[in-house]
Amino acid sequence: SCADRTPLHDAALQGRLLPLKKLLLQGMHVGMITLDGITPLHEACLGGHVACTELLLKHGADANSASGDGVTPLFNACFSGNTDLLRLLLKHSSVHHPAHRRNSPIHIAAKQGHTACVDLLLSYGMDADMELDEVGTPLYCACESRSTECVQSLLILGADVQCGRGLDTPLHAAVRVGGAKEVALLLEHGADGKRRNSEGITPLDLATDTSIKQLLQTA
Repeated sequence: SCADRTPLHDAALQGRLLPLKKLLLQGMHVGMITLDGITPLHEACLGGHVACTELLLKHGADANSASGDGVTPLFNACFSGNTDLLRLLLKHSSVHHPAHRRNSPIHIAAKQGHTACVDLLLSYGMDADMELDEVGTPLYCACESRSTECVQSLLILGADVQCGRGLDTPLHAAVRVGGAKEVALLLEHGADGKRRNSEGITPLDLATDTSIKQLLQTA
């Protein structure tokens, strides 16, 4: 809510380094938290502000703090897509935070098409095949949002081509949104076009686009 936000939150979100520095020097606590569990560090990361994030961390901000709905600064950094910011945060926070089972940095990075962020998280040991009930795997998210480069990178880095959301595979997701490039990539990496989801539907059953139908039929 707006009522419990502090000037520190606003300066961090807007990337205003000098006012932020001044407020901290005046004794405003770096870990000020809103009723929703949002800290100034959350805000700096959401805005993609590296210098503000660095300053807050130097003043002892908790890089692993989770908001009321399980959002961490790492999640916000991945949403922003700033790899320098993500690299900085990864020195101070864990990719294995329990909150990431609710709001996962790698899933949001894949959904937003931030390939460099996905690659970085994987290099720090985040699971490429982590499946969340509501959104599936990172590969499934990337297919749903037609993030071609992200799909390619995940497959090259070893993501399971059949692992999606329950029985719904990444190929189902790609066909459903008409992502011909994603379909081609998945098939190249061994995706099964005849695999049925929980409703008994195959990717071929979902295909309405002629070029996608041809890809599936000739695979």
